[in-house]
Amino acid sequence: MRTLLLLLLLLAPAGARAQYYEEHRAVSLLVGPSLGYTNALRDNRAQTGPGIYLDLGGSLTVGHDRDEVFLIARGGVTTKGGEGVLLGGFRSVYGEEELQTFFDLGATVRLFSGTWVGPRIGFGLRHALSDRLSLYGGLGLSLGFGSGLRMDAEGFTGLQWSFPINSR
Repeated sequence: MRTLLLLLLLLAPAGARAQYYEEHRAVSLLVGPSLGYTNALRDNRAQTGPGIYLDLGGSLTVGHDRDEVFLIARGGVTTKGGEGVLLGGFRSVYGEEELQTFFDLGATVRLFSGTWVGPRIGFGLRHALSDRLSLYGGLGLSLGFGSGLRMDAEGFTGLQWSFPINSR
């Protein structure tokens, strides 16, 4: 009986969070500029340089606390020419107020300048401008394997426009 009572006490917060989650399910449009810096080793030569990008993507809330899975297409120019990047992953969001923090864990696939695939981490802040519109910004790091070895650092910002989903 004690074990059952302890189990119910431990699961009560999770049940309350599940109700909170159901009220905040949403699909979102993500759009904004980003800056990057690349350091790549390819064919025994180092290639470094900045890049300017435009991000367009979407996200879907999953789990608790407005956590999201996201997919972003990033296109831009670097000192070596055009580049296309697909990045996606899981964004864990912290905070209930207007100002929230987030942590990204995911992967990148880089195209046009060779094929590079690898892990990505990011972190940042999100400020709610209204119930449906937020401004976000952060920093990210990614590694790339394939056409050599590559490390990218990025600074990104953008608008997130959320569309609630009826969960019933």
